[in-house]
Amino acid sequence: MSGQLDLLDDLATWPGISRVIMVESSREKDGYSQEQTRFYISSLPTTASDFNRLIRNHWGIENNLHWMLDVVFGEDLNRTCQGNAPENLATLRKIALQLLNQNIDKQSIKSRRKLAAWNDDYLINILKNLSF
Repeated sequence: MSGQLDLLDDLATWPGISRVIMVESSREKDGYSQEQTRFYISSLPTTASDFNRLIRNHWGIENNLHWMLDVVFGEDLNRTCQGNAPENLATLRKIALQLLNQNIDKQSIKSRRKLAAWNDDYLINILKNLSF
């Protein structure tokens, strides 16, 4: 563990750093246990409970977004890997997901995507929410 403390010595030269946060997490699923340690650096002068809330909120949003992109758009199956194409497609998928989320009806996001592909009127209604 002492080798990891060298990082803390190096952080002393970074301007504005006031906190190094270590989060230990564990989860158990189907009898399998997983533990993970994450480190964060921050300039916020706040409490441990506030950092916990901020970090949980961040990961909640992050996990939900990636789950939706994978389930609705099959993002993990996409093998586009040349030039700017992967980043451009990821941006388009996020825009499409936001537009689908803004359309309030009883359909699931996946169903809304299919309806937009099959029904031009439904697609136009979704695209009306697009703003620049």
